[in-house]
Amino acid sequence: MNKRIGFVPPSAKGATSTHLPLPEDYIVTDSAAVRVIECAVDAMGEGIALSAVLLDGPPGVGKTFLAKSVAKAIGAKLLLFQFFPGCGKEELLRDKTIDGTLVAGIIPLAIASSLEKKTVLILNELDKAEVAVDSFLLDFINEAQIFIPQLGGELKADNSNLLIVITKNDQRDATEALLRRCRVVYMNWPSIETETRFIMNYNPWATKKLCEIFIEAANQLRRHPGVKKKPSTPEIVRLVGDCWRIRNQGMTLLEWSQFIISGLVPLPQDRKYLDQNPMAIAAEVRSELDEIHNAGILSTGIELSFPAP
Repeated sequence: MNKRIGFVPPSAKGATSTHLPLPEDYIVTDSAAVRVIECAVDAMGEGIALSAVLLDGPPGVGKTFLAKSVAKAIGAKLLLFQFFPGCGKEELLRDKTIDGTLVAGIIPLAIASSLEKKTVLILNELDKAEVAVDSFLLDFINEAQIFIPQLGGELKADNSNLLIVITKNDQRDATEALLRRCRVVYMNWPSIETETRFIMNYNPWATKKLCEIFIEAANQLRRHPGVKKKPSTPEIVRLVGDCWRIRNQGMTLLEWSQFIISGLVPLPQDRKYLDQNPMAIAAEVRSELDEIHNAGILSTGIELSFPAP
């Protein structure tokens, strides 16, 4: 019998989809990605294969955060494996303790977990792994099982309890066979409105105008193909908060521009791609911070100290 996990069923008339009860602190930045995840969760237990999702897109758009939020939504155990350069399938199957004892790797652990409870396995940054890992994952997803003689032979997962979420940072192509086996969605940068809401969620004192100053500069860098390290939303959130923290240090406009550009474009070789004048950005930021500060004093009559994000 197919299990429907964590869904609010649609009403008989007018409803076209179900939805996951995502945590309250989760802000939807890509509705298509959420719908793909919903379908994957709903399909757990259908057939013999595992339900798998591949989330592609630039770093910092919320791929891993979405997968973690889904685990919370369905009350699942969360297992995460971080690929590293040159990582092969052996690292997924077996691991060693400090004293050299052979122990189960992340895949056997996920299989064992699925036999007891709902489990979400995140395989993070597939780009860094060897291409052979794609083929191994294809077989595992197709059969929901692996064979490891050193760990007792055949290990079979409960496919109604195991969801695989693979993330990729758009650095190399996944094999076509793996793409066919997974539900695939490309998560791009959020809209200006969504990113503004995200920034203000963590910096409630910030204004829409202040957020848009940073987002405009970030989007200009994101659009340029030559930029190696493109600013992510979490980095913008942190930079906005840091600007508030240093606002009373009596910095010159040049010092402000240096601070903001260091946070916005951490790699010096990328700074040539910023079309906007750093001094102009700094002047806008400093002016808007002063407006926020003065507005707080006018509304209360006292010096305000806004909470740090």
